[in-house]
This record gives sequence, C-alpha cells and structure tokens, in this order.
Amino acid sequence: MNIKYQAIITYDEEERFFVQFPTINEAFTEGATLSEALSNAVEVLNLSLEGRLEDKMEIPPPDTEKSNGCFITPDASIQLALLIHFNQGKQSLKEMAGCLGVSEQELESPKNNLTLSNLEQIAHAIGKRLVIDFVA
Repeated sequence: MNIKYQAIITYDEEERFFVQFPTINEAFTEGATLSEALSNAVEVLNLSLEGRLEDKMEIPPPDTEKSNGCFITPDASIQLALLIHFNQGKQSLKEMAGCLGVSEQELESPKNNLTLSNLEQIAHAIGKRLVIDFVA
C-alpha cells in the first residue's frame, strides 16, 4: 500500500505558496518558496494524521496517483501506523497487539518502537508480506 495524499498548491497575490489537502480539512500550510511550502506540507500532514490516529477520528484512505496534483507522503512512522490501521483485516487491533505483547494504543501509534520482526509478525497475522523500499 502506497500512502500518499493529494495536495493542492496555489500561488497567491502575496507571492506565497499555499498548500491544502482536499481530504484532510485541517491540513493546510504555506511557504515563501515552493520548497518551503512542500516541507511544511509534510509536517502538517504528519501532525493531522497523528492527531486523527490518537483521537480515533476517521482517516481518509490514501489517494491514488490517478488523481491530479501533487502527492505528499507522510513520514515512515505515520505510514506504519496507517498501514496497521488500514490493513488489520479480520484480526482485531486487540488481537494483533496481544500477539506482540503491546497495547492497542501503542500498536497504532506513530510513536511506537516496533522492530522489523514485529512488523513481519503483523504482516503474517493479516495475511500479507512486509516489503521495504526507498523512494526519491
């Protein structure tokens, strides 16, 4: 699962770049340069998704690249929490946490300290295979 969210970038009359996420209303930011705006966009996306996870709020599914626009990928720790959130399948969060000896909150938290071995156990429990990749 590739976790990316579509961002709409506009350039305003004050000569600043404004970034907003259509599926995450509270996530918006700006920057004096495009580079600064994109860096800020990653940060605000991370904070918004982390807050939604912690508050057990609805989390929109990641966007597909078939949509138009720029796509922002959250940090790896947020991606991990979302992968668990979106892929638990028939296995309850409580059952997965019990297999690993951690709490449900810890399992779905971006601040967890899961090891590769833990991730492989989770993948096996939900009938999937763990794949790790570096992207530009």
